[in-house]
Amino acid sequence: MSKKEPTEAPTGELSESALPRYLLQGAGIGTWAWNIQTGELRLDEHWAEIVGYALDELQPTSIATWERLLHPGDRALVDDNLRRHFSGKTPYYEAEVSMHHKDGHWVRILDHGEVLIRDAQGAPLWMFGSHLDISRRWQLEQQNSEQAERFNRLMEHLPGYVYQFRLRADGSTHFPYTTEAIQEIYGCRPDEVKDSAQAVFEVVHPDDLARIRASIVYSAQHLTEWHERYRVNHPTKGLIWVEGNSTPEREADGATIWHGYIQDVTEDQRHRDQLLLASKVFSSSQEGIIITDASNIVLEVNEAFERITGYSRQEIIGRNPSLLSSGKQGPGFYEQMWEAIRSNGRWHGEIWNRRKDGTVYVELLSIDAVRDASGDVRNYIAIFTDISHIKEHQNELNRIAHYDALTGLPNRRLLDDRIEMAMEHVDRHHDLLAVCFLDLDNFKEINDKHGHETGDRVLIQVANAIRSVLRGQDTVARIGGDEFVLLLTELESKEVLMEVIARVLEVVREPLELGGVEHSLSASVGIAVYPELNRSADELLRYADQAMYRAKQAGRNQYCLFDVTEDQMGRERQNLLHAVDQALLNDEFALYYQPKINLHTGAAEAVEALIRWPQVDGSVRTPDTFIPYLTGLSMESRLGYWVMDNAIRQYSKWQREDLSLTVSLNISPEHLLSADFVKQLRSVLAKHDIKHPENIVLEILETSRISDFKRMRERVVECRALGVRTSLDDFGTGYSSLTYMRQLPVDELKIDKSFVMAMLDSADDRNIVRGIIALAHAFHRSVVAEGAATPEHLTELRGMGCDLAQGYSIARPMPADEIPAWVAHWVFRPETAPGHGTQR
Repeated sequence: MSKKEPTEAPTGELSESALPRYLLQGAGIGTWAWNIQTGELRLDEHWAEIVGYALDELQPTSIATWERLLHPGDRALVDDNLRRHFSGKTPYYEAEVSMHHKDGHWVRILDHGEVLIRDAQGAPLWMFGSHLDISRRWQLEQQNSEQAERFNRLMEHLPGYVYQFRLRADGSTHFPYTTEAIQEIYGCRPDEVKDSAQAVFEVVHPDDLARIRASIVYSAQHLTEWHERYRVNHPTKGLIWVEGNSTPEREADGATIWHGYIQDVTEDQRHRDQLLLASKVFSSSQEGIIITDASNIVLEVNEAFERITGYSRQEIIGRNPSLLSSGKQGPGFYEQMWEAIRSNGRWHGEIWNRRKDGTVYVELLSIDAVRDASGDVRNYIAIFTDISHIKEHQNELNRIAHYDALTGLPNRRLLDDRIEMAMEHVDRHHDLLAVCFLDLDNFKEINDKHGHETGDRVLIQVANAIRSVLRGQDTVARIGGDEFVLLLTELESKEVLMEVIARVLEVVREPLELGGVEHSLSASVGIAVYPELNRSADELLRYADQAMYRAKQAGRNQYCLFDVTEDQMGRERQNLLHAVDQALLNDEFALYYQPKINLHTGAAEAVEALIRWPQVDGSVRTPDTFIPYLTGLSMESRLGYWVMDNAIRQYSKWQREDLSLTVSLNISPEHLLSADFVKQLRSVLAKHDIKHPENIVLEILETSRISDFKRMRERVVECRALGVRTSLDDFGTGYSSLTYMRQLPVDELKIDKSFVMAMLDSADDRNIVRGIIALAHAFHRSVVAEGAATPEHLTELRGMGCDLAQGYSIARPMPADEIPAWVAHWVFRPETAPGHGTQR
């Protein structure tokens, strides 16, 4: 309704009936009554006035009138609140809504009402209520809300969080206000610290907590600004640094409240730490540091610079670092250096400079250009290290790595490099090179007799002598012991090669006098020529080494050119050795046994264990096809042990079967002289529980390899101490047969089959056999003749007084399981002329 003059009498009296209307009008409240059943809506004049209408402009009024003026966005709110009130969930209905004013703007209304009349069933009939214009208050709230929003947005963009921190009079603490950013600092929400600050103190680093608490107390007592930097163990970020500033105020109740902010300063702290570290590095670094301006004028140096160069800080500041130049590197070097700095912003390398005292030294230098934001050079920073001692050490290491310490000659590593380079030269110029492996023939005797010191002096003189007869382009290297390698390059022909080798052999043969003693040497040389042998450097060395061994075998003091055919034989030997090794691992070998008979009684008394190697194709390899290739190798002893173990095992088996036979087996001199042979023999005898070791005979081959008669005699005595007998095999073939028989206390001599087989046709061989038998009997040794191929051999041997015989006229070697049957059927009638054995 519109504003009207009061209707009461001029006396100023107010009737009781008019009072409510005036109260509502004065309060700016419009009223309404709504018949819920019919939709009738009764309004007063002030209700209409709030939305800019006269009451009669809204006639006839109904709920539709109200709905027409209601803001569409508020309809759902009104409907929901009405339903809640009608259902009894709320004691009254209330909603803030916007109503459309007659002039077009929206009026903010507080709409309030209550159902006061219901029917008998409790259904709402009449609802009475009021409209209050709250537009001004709502506008103020909106303005405040917008200001708060702007404030919060501003706070969100601050580097930390804004807060109020309060220290109560009782000593407890809390944050009455804090922005959401507190989570970035402490990992907790504002509501978690509103009543207590404990959650914040729990994440402060333990080492900083006492200091922070003390600073709060001090600030409260003196009302001074609080400013601290400390660490926080953030629940998700880990360790961070924070910094806070706040101003305290005293409150009436004695509490202190601070207004301030705290921000994450982790990155700033990192930069501070880096600056501190850089400062410490600059002052304490063992490397010299120079800082210049863009014109390369020195601005600052550190203590290490003064120590390395000898110039003080005062002497160098304001000058150009070029005063350190040694002059060893020309202008071109420095031009390239500065070009690299201009192009890449840095340079790194070695440079020679001169100290204040004039000494020249080498340094490892790095120069970096420092540019400003626009890309212009502001400074240069040079960091350098005196590496003079490193250079000296490198030179020494290079000498050690590439040169022989004793003779000063190149070693194997440097030799390999030079061979590779020489091969490239040959490929380009089509000449020849020779790799010559030289070994001193009798150096070991000199070294053993006169000592290592004399040996070293001999090697030095030999090295110098060889070097003196080589050409300028040639190389002599020492690769170990008394082994040298000559690299002869740019050879026009093999004739030139032979001339050089002849000079080398001749100069090595020249007597050496050391300490008043004259020493004589010779050398064996193996030669591999490139490109005749189109091989790698390693292969050329290996071929030359192989050729050197053939030179030694040919009599020493000579040279031998590598032969491809012989190399192929060597490869085949290596393949054979590998096959023998695998056969040992896989237990592929077998023992055959050849019987021996007593020529006096005719009885089969003994067998000789002979190794055989069955092949996958069904053939069988005899020992002469592989044993000679094992001579001098450890595999020879391994195979010998296998024979010994299996032969003695078979003997033990026959003993248990009541087959009384002596078993002989072949042992190489190297195996017999090996350090653990007696231990092996004792172990095998014990393993197979041998009760009569005298029935085991070790046949030792008479050979030039028996060089240490003293050790051999001791070893034979040790075997006899175990009860085992020994036999000297192939007697008569060596040059020292009588010496062997005299010095070795063997039990038996075995005449080599070459004499036995030829004795029927050769009087000389027959006399040799007769002489050996007589000699053996004179020294109380029994005699075995091998190679008795015919009955006539047996008759002749029996007539000479030979004790035992073996050969094809008796039996061929056979597997162990055939021996018992053969023995059972063997018959020999020595009285029958011409004499022969038969099977029953």
